[in-house]
Amino acid sequence: MSEPKSSVLGPVKGYFTSKDYRFYIIAAGSVLILAGASFYYLRTPKPPKPKTRSKRRSSRPAGNADAGKDRGGRTKEEPEAEEFEKYSMVQIDALPVEKRVTASQILKSRGNIAFGQNNYQKAISLYTKAIEFSQNPVFFSNRAACYYNTNEYAKVIEDCNNALQMDPLYVKALNRRAMAYEQTSQYEESLHDFTAVCIIGEFRNENATASIDRLLKKVASIKAQEIIQNRKKRLPSTKFISSYMEAFRKARPYMVDEEQEGDEFYKAAENFLNEERYEEAMNAYGKAIEVGCSYMAEALNMRGTFTYLTGDSKGALEDFKKALEIKPDYVQIYVKRATIYMEQDNADHAYREFDDAIKIDQNDPDIYYHRGQVYFLNSMFDKAVDEYQRRIELDPDFVYAYIQLAIAQYKNGSISEGIKTCRLGLQKFVQSAEMHNYYGELLADQKKVDEAMEQFDKAIELQNGNFALPFVNKAMLCFHVKNDHAQAEDFCRKALEIEPESDIANTIMSEILLARGNLEEALKYLERYQEVARTESELQGILEYAEAARSHIAFKRRYPQHADRASSLAR
Repeated sequence: MSEPKSSVLGPVKGYFTSKDYRFYIIAAGSVLILAGASFYYLRTPKPPKPKTRSKRRSSRPAGNADAGKDRGGRTKEEPEAEEFEKYSMVQIDALPVEKRVTASQILKSRGNIAFGQNNYQKAISLYTKAIEFSQNPVFFSNRAACYYNTNEYAKVIEDCNNALQMDPLYVKALNRRAMAYEQTSQYEESLHDFTAVCIIGEFRNENATASIDRLLKKVASIKAQEIIQNRKKRLPSTKFISSYMEAFRKARPYMVDEEQEGDEFYKAAENFLNEERYEEAMNAYGKAIEVGCSYMAEALNMRGTFTYLTGDSKGALEDFKKALEIKPDYVQIYVKRATIYMEQDNADHAYREFDDAIKIDQNDPDIYYHRGQVYFLNSMFDKAVDEYQRRIELDPDFVYAYIQLAIAQYKNGSISEGIKTCRLGLQKFVQSAEMHNYYGELLADQKKVDEAMEQFDKAIELQNGNFALPFVNKAMLCFHVKNDHAQAEDFCRKALEIEPESDIANTIMSEILLARGNLEEALKYLERYQEVARTESELQGILEYAEAARSHIAFKRRYPQHADRASSLAR
C-alpha cells in the first residue's frame, strides 16, 4: 500500500538523505519512535573539554615536532653538539649505548629548534643524524613532520611507518601518516588512521574528529559515484513499487488513434502491472512505445515511472516530456515531475509544476497530497496540513491522506488534533493495518508503550503477519525503550523475512548489531541496504556509516589488545 514516509521524530531515511522525495510517499519505513540518530555509536562525540586548557598548539599543518623531554631521554644540549653532527657510522658504533642515546637527544633538540625556525632541511639533517645514533620513534615522527611541510608525503608515510613499528600507539605518528595519506588521495587509509587517533585519544583531538567526518563524506562520495555509474539499473522491491503506484490514482486512458500494433503490448503491460509483475510490465510498456500504440501518453508515463524507480531521473523526465507533447493536460505527469525536481533540490521548478497542474484541474486530489508531501519534507507542516485536508475533501476514501494529516498535525504541535484524526481514520478504515500501525507510532512517541504494542499487533494480525513495518516498530520499542536487544533483533529478523530488501529493517538491524558490538554482521546489513539504494545521495549516506563501521573493524584488527576500547566507544 502507499504508505506515507513521514514520522514524528523523523524517518530513518533522513539519516541518509533529507531530499529523496520518493521515499516520503511510499511504504518502506516511517518510524516515529526512533530515539536519536541511528549509528550514534559510530560517531561517538568527544568527551567534555577539561576546565583547564593547555597552551595553544602551532597552527602549522603538520603540527610541531615533538619537543621537551623525550620518551625516556634527556633534552639538555651539550657543548659537543656540533661535533656529533660530523660523526661517521664507525665513530657512532664505537660509542657506548648511553652516550649514543645522549647524543641523539642533543641532535633531536637542535632539530626541534630548526623546525621552529621553519628551517626544515636543517631539521631533517639533524633528525636523520639523531636516528643514526639511536632508533627512536619520536625522531622518525619529527622528521616526518618536516617532510610534510616540504610536501614529500611518501617520505612522511615511510617515517611514520618506522615510528609505528616501534610504537604502534604513537598518536602523533598516526596523525601525521593520516594527513599524508589524505594528501596522496589514499582516503580509506587516512580514515582508518584518523579513527585510530580518535579511539586511542578518546576523541580529544578535534582536528582528527573533524577529519573523520570530512573523509567519511569523501570516501562515500567516491564510492557512491562508482557504484551508480557501474551497476546495472534495477527496480526496487515489489512492495516498494506497489506503494509508490498506489500514491497515484489510475488515469483514464487517452487514445490518439485507431488500434495499433503495439496495443497488445500495452494491454499485456497493464495486466502485468495489476499482477505486480513489474519487470515484465516495464518491458511491455517499452515494447508498446517502440512498436507504436494507441495509448502512447499512458505508456510513456508508465515507462517514465519505472525508469524513475530505477534511479534514472533524467530518462524519466524525457519520457514525461514526450507524454505531455501528446497529452498536454496530463496532470499526473506534472505531479511526478514535481517530485523529481524536489528530489533534485529544485524547489522552484517543483512548485511551478504543481501550479501548472492546478491550472489544468484544480479538483485533482493527487496534486494536493503530493504537494503536501513536499511541504512536509521541508518542515512546512502548517501548509502540509492544509494540503492533506484538501485531499480528503476531494477524495475522502484515501487512507494515507488521513495518516499523513494526523502526523503533520502532530509534528506541527497540534498533538490532540493528530490523535483525533488518527481515531477518525480508525473508525473509517476499520480494517486498515496501516492506520493501526501509524496510530501505534504516535502512541509510542508519547511513551504509551503497551498501547502502541497493541496497535502494532493489530496491524500484523490484519495483514496475516505479512506486514514488515509493525515488526520494525516493535523492534525499536524493545531496543530503545525496553532495552531488550535480543527481542528487538528477533522482531527485526521477522521483518526481514517478510521484506528482505526493506531499507528500514536493514538499517535498524545494523543499528541493533552495532550497539551489541557486532560490527562485522552489522556491516553486512548496511551493505545489503546499499544494494537497493535508489539515488546517489541516499547511497552516499549509507556508505558513510558503512565506512565508519569498516574503520572500527580495521582498528580492532590492527589493535586487538584494544578492541574493548573500540567496542565501548562504538556503543
